[in-house]
Amino acid sequence: MHATNRYQALADALSARIRKGILQPGDRLPSVRQLCELHTASPATVTHALHLLEDAGLIEARPRLGFFVRSALRQFAQPEQCAEPGLPQPIALAGHRKLVIEFAHQCGQTPLGMSALDDGLAPTQALRKLLVQALQRDEQILLRASYEGDAPLREQIARRSLLLGCDFHPDEIVLTHGDTEALDLCLRVLTRPGDVVAIATPGPLRTLEMLEGHGLQVLEIPAHPCNGLSLDALDFALRHNRVAACIVNVNFPSPTGSLLSDADKARLAELAQRLGVPLIEVDTFGELAHNGQRPKPVKAWDRHDNILYCSDFSAVISPGFNVGYIAAGRQRLTLAASRTVHGEPIPALIQHALSGMLASGQFERSLRRLRSQLAANMQAYRRAVYAHFPPGTRVACGEGGFLLWLELPRELDATELQRRARCQGQSFAPGALFSLGSSFNNCLRLNAGFALTAQIEEGLRLIGRLAYSLLDELAETT
Repeated sequence: MHATNRYQALADALSARIRKGILQPGDRLPSVRQLCELHTASPATVTHALHLLEDAGLIEARPRLGFFVRSALRQFAQPEQCAEPGLPQPIALAGHRKLVIEFAHQCGQTPLGMSALDDGLAPTQALRKLLVQALQRDEQILLRASYEGDAPLREQIARRSLLLGCDFHPDEIVLTHGDTEALDLCLRVLTRPGDVVAIATPGPLRTLEMLEGHGLQVLEIPAHPCNGLSLDALDFALRHNRVAACIVNVNFPSPTGSLLSDADKARLAELAQRLGVPLIEVDTFGELAHNGQRPKPVKAWDRHDNILYCSDFSAVISPGFNVGYIAAGRQRLTLAASRTVHGEPIPALIQHALSGMLASGQFERSLRRLRSQLAANMQAYRRAVYAHFPPGTRVACGEGGFLLWLELPRELDATELQRRARCQGQSFAPGALFSLGSSFNNCLRLNAGFALTAQIEEGLRLIGRLAYSLLDELAETT
């Protein structure tokens, strides 16, 4: 076993004994020498494992006495904070843009503020092999591209839809440059300037920007940071407002990573159909379930062709393979025509490589490795937040994806915290970016798409220290 795995395994074993109550608060741990003998480990491995537990707040060192289980273990509750239901409103993102520009110009020395995976997680070798094989068979493939999408790829997507609980026909699939273009096309077909579109809040800033670009009004629907969209709030909103479309993302969306239950997905599909509101479902991170069980989209319960389903392969394969699609149903011809006018053709070489990954099983193999790594990343980041952030912080459950949503104590302003962190070379995404209101000013999003290195943990430690400092300042002024 690699050295890193040895000390982490030892730390995990001791942590499990503490959390199960085998080692009680106040108990003294075996000495370093005893742990070396018990676990056939070196003193360096044991010492490193003990320091991990100390950083996680599980144990404390007492001079000349050794390590003891802490008498009061900190536990982070899950977030509960939701927005208040609102009214349709025009979108004005000037303040958001100022924050985004500042944010983009200095994203920090670590990737905590990004929404991206480590390049090392991409299946580079498999992609290279498929690209080389395609070029060896047909050099002219470099010169070809298509708007509608090549038949082999659409057929592979249709086959894979069975795993989602759906049954797409190849002819209803419209290929796009990622899910951003897919959403843009759906809005072009379903809405007109001035229309009202319902969305979950908090939600991705790019969705707000797109709605603003289309001249639409937004109706923000509260979403629980773990359980997802409030269907009671949505039901009320749809019955009391004229809504042209509703955008939903129910499987690990940015920024919260929440997951809507199957029962609620079925209810959502029925609700939208009954009230005559088309759904646009964006399923970007659904493949990234940490337990390996791919959750179904709402589309799986669509019995009346009322849902335009948008998905994207770039989160699993690579941002450079920015290929998405729409399962368009009866809107297929309208969407395809709109794409011909407003979109760009997709290179045949990229389509061929993606089709090959799906057909050969390489996509599934890459997905298994990625899910496992992201699950480990998220657990490591939670431990680091547990160790370094102030009491009162709540950490989202995050059963999939790679984004971690935090609620800080109510009195903290995450935008001010981000400004101070940026001055010291660190960054994160403040909650104010993800809503038109102020409900999430004390929240933030962290990126766990990279393994937790010492440098990244130091960044988390710094942000936590600044949060403590802000709390102290607030206490002095009250």
